[in-house]
Amino acid sequence: MKKLKLIFFLLLPLISIKAQSVDDILIGDKNLPDVLLIGTFHFSYYDEDTYKTNPEDRIDILSDKRQLEIKELVEYISRFKPTKIFVEDFNKNNILMNNYREYKNGNYQLTSDEIDQIAYRLMDDFQLDTIYGVDQKTIFQTLYSNDETKDYAFDLYKGLDFERDFLDSEIGKKYMKLYEYEDQYLLENSMLDYFKWLNSPEKKNRGFYSLFAGIFGQEDERVADASTIGMVSRNFRTLNLIEKNINSANDRILILFGSSHTDFFKLYYESSPEHNLIEFNDLENYNE
Repeated sequence: MKKLKLIFFLLLPLISIKAQSVDDILIGDKNLPDVLLIGTFHFSYYDEDTYKTNPEDRIDILSDKRQLEIKELVEYISRFKPTKIFVEDFNKNNILMNNYREYKNGNYQLTSDEIDQIAYRLMDDFQLDTIYGVDQKTIFQTLYSNDETKDYAFDLYKGLDFERDFLDSEIGKKYMKLYEYEDQYLLENSMLDYFKWLNSPEKKNRGFYSLFAGIFGQEDERVADASTIGMVSRNFRTLNLIEKNINSANDRILILFGSSHTDFFKLYYESSPEHNLIEFNDLENYNE
């Protein structure tokens, strides 16, 4: 008997548990809501970002040519059959739904804004009764608006200039060249072709890094904290608000935001075992 026990313990290290898929544990056979991220540029060229398109390189989204291309783009996106649409807007005084109702009643002409051109048309096509404006202010703005924390917020950013750091860095200069190329690509291609390029995995991956290019690696460690309460908090607050409104495994969630935001959101949804991220360029093969 002692020999049998000895043989058992000698063989024990050779006995191993078969490796199981992580998703078998975290997901199993559970249905997940589909999420489609659509990164865009601002059709109305608001000039609020570091890179600003030259006037001669801007397209007229309301021209006959571009309107036909918008219809082609919307038709392509329609393969997703969204049940909820989330857009980059603070939706003050419920302006999004007010404008949409006026549009449905024939009293509102669609502007060049991407929400009007894409989201409203999709809402109309799929008879959706709500559009979700989920843009959020940053923690910095919250702290700065409070008398008790205003000085802390001010001191945290004092002497920091992220835009200058980006523009002065070698990688920042390369990104600026990329943005110039992006403008030229749009001028010479259709809206659908441009959106497929803008939302390609390679572009989204490199787009995420642009948020931090030229910023990190400084001796002043405040850059990490300032980045966190700035752009990072805005994106996380937005994601939190989106998640509050996903309440069914049958939801098909369309998120239309500036591409720098969707590049950020991609990391969240790509790693999530509670969502099924749909690639924009795979919509041709999409089956709900």
